[in-house]
Amino acid sequence: MRRRLTFSPANAGNSFRALKRAIDLASFIAPTPIHLHGDETTEGKNVYLSTAIHKHLKRLYDSLRQGEPTLSRDKFQNFLEAIQGEMAPKLSEERYKFQKFLEVWWLHFGLDAEKPVHFHEKDLTKPLSNYFISSSHNTYLSGSQISGRSSAEAYRRVLRKSCRCIEIDVWDGDSPSAPDDRSGSHSRSKSGFKRDHSRGPSGGSLHTAAAHFKETVEDKVEQARQMLGVEKNHSHSPRCSKTDLTAPESGWTTGQALDPSALADNPQSDRSSNRSRSLPRGEPIVMHGYTFTHPVGFREVCRAVREAAFETSCLPLIVSLEVHADQEQQEVMVQIMKQEWGNLLVDKPSEQCPTGRMPRLEELLNKILVKVKRAYPKPEGGGTSSTLSPYSFAIDDDATGSDEDRLGSSSPKKPKVPICESLGALAIHTHSEHFETFESPAARIPSHIFSISESKLLELHETKNKEMFDHNRHFFMRAYPNGYRFDSSNLDPSLFWRKGVQMVALNWQSCDEAMMLNEAMFSGEHGWVLKPPGYRSEDASTSQADAIPRRTLLLSIRVLAGQHLPLPESVSDKPKNFRPFVKCELHVEKPEERSGAFIEGGGRVREGEYKQKTVASKTDHPDFGTVTSGTSSNLLEFRDIPVVEQLSFVRFKIEDDASRLRSIKRDPFAGWACIRLDRLMTGYRFIKLFDAKGNETNGRLLVSIVKQLR
Repeated sequence: MRRRLTFSPANAGNSFRALKRAIDLASFIAPTPIHLHGDETTEGKNVYLSTAIHKHLKRLYDSLRQGEPTLSRDKFQNFLEAIQGEMAPKLSEERYKFQKFLEVWWLHFGLDAEKPVHFHEKDLTKPLSNYFISSSHNTYLSGSQISGRSSAEAYRRVLRKSCRCIEIDVWDGDSPSAPDDRSGSHSRSKSGFKRDHSRGPSGGSLHTAAAHFKETVEDKVEQARQMLGVEKNHSHSPRCSKTDLTAPESGWTTGQALDPSALADNPQSDRSSNRSRSLPRGEPIVMHGYTFTHPVGFREVCRAVREAAFETSCLPLIVSLEVHADQEQQEVMVQIMKQEWGNLLVDKPSEQCPTGRMPRLEELLNKILVKVKRAYPKPEGGGTSSTLSPYSFAIDDDATGSDEDRLGSSSPKKPKVPICESLGALAIHTHSEHFETFESPAARIPSHIFSISESKLLELHETKNKEMFDHNRHFFMRAYPNGYRFDSSNLDPSLFWRKGVQMVALNWQSCDEAMMLNEAMFSGEHGWVLKPPGYRSEDASTSQADAIPRRTLLLSIRVLAGQHLPLPESVSDKPKNFRPFVKCELHVEKPEERSGAFIEGGGRVREGEYKQKTVASKTDHPDFGTVTSGTSSNLLEFRDIPVVEQLSFVRFKIEDDASRLRSIKRDPFAGWACIRLDRLMTGYRFIKLFDAKGNETNGRLLVSIVKQLR
């Protein structure tokens, strides 16, 4: 059945918010396969609601008008304030028909379940350490930590999603000398350190060769597959979905009719040509060391960063450098960053933003900050010091810890690389510092950042709980996943946010529970979220326990209907076979987090104790039931839950009951949503859905929400 709503542009006014809501509405209620396409009329554009959603909204309207022909202004006003929780100005008209009711409700107040964030209302006046920052770990990877591809496109992807702290692992590229140079000569870098080319390829070259060998094998396998007409087998992990961060490669398409001789020649030559452009000789490369990951040129990465850094956010970007390159290549790195980033790069202190204090967020708009170790002054007389400071080495705790986890503690440790002065000089407001104690002099330098693994942070939680919390009110800390997470799985970011950790670096290659929580924390926030009161440098709180008092939550969510729900792979071509049900879970603070006691499960995202689910419905336009039916089959209810609202989350998952029942090999996961509890709106709302790979969809759930805190 066709359900038409006609929206008059004249009623939308000149309000940008109203226009945005109109666009959102048009995309949400675009015609579905069961509806007819409408034409534009002189009154506006015809748009359509699904039958189930239209039914529930019409039933709501009928209940509000209480038998009267139309809805009165007073009853509409009371609905907006008492049920929807809106601060509603006095409505302009005396009576409202159903269509007008929906138009005013949507365009002037909105129906989204997540409270919007308006940039002009954000507080940018606090020091940088007073904010949580959306952060990425091993940003360059597009898949597995062992054999994934390093890609400049991966940087564009996360930056366009307002990630504000990215990571670049830099290694020596191929020598600028010809590959057949057998002279055995030793070249001396500008900094005075020798590069010995007589011993064969550098560490970076060995990794490159391994990756190239793997790529060659893949080419041959793909050529054979194409010649035989065998399609590539795409697997879908039942645990989590991998987000495709790479751009489609140019070249042949599977199943395309090809000349066998061309097939044998072209792909490899094309790849070689692309590789030479991406990996120019004499310049550093970006890759995951001691693995079979494919490299990408450092210049190409810097160019991608410049192009996308401020596309969706003007707030500052922190570039965390893990430097494995020698000093000669470090000098090249500095040249490339200055060439590619220009005046976006903070390369010297300014009078307006001195290094003696932590800068305010508003002082660094549209700026790129480099996080790297600082250089140690050269000893007088040109000798080599036997007691080098932690400042001397380029490799951060992140790289060292990850590599030791990955290679095993019995493996020989990598030699640490001295950092050159010109690179260390770029660490102006964000310098990497090796963690020793919270009482060390280095722990009071405004620009320092401690990068600490999840397992080490959990140890500090038990032994230095208050000291860590106090440090993080004033200074930066960065958490990163343990090196054993080969599958690009993630730690639980909410656990570390509640410790005041500003940068919780996640593997964005996965669309798992941690990335869902990250989406909820930073949705619409441009990558920087002001910490709640009690967590800021101006506050007197000394621990997580006394920072914010917990409140008791009563949350009731009734799932009414859906439209355009994302489909799982198993029924992607047959939506009529889809049997969706909704799971809901609260992610809240555990008692042991406040006390400094052992946290069971470590840093992993654990299945929470607060979980509910609905019964299954049908198709991608489901009807889950009514508000007044008296049944609990579509009711998700949580009572008397202790929460810190600003650091708690409500997560929804859409799963296919039919896939779950048919075969354990089929992943029932279809879509999800996650909302920070303090931004969860009450009343009748639409929940926007992402698909299993983390992409936004037109899918929506219509729900009725009651949220009470005492």
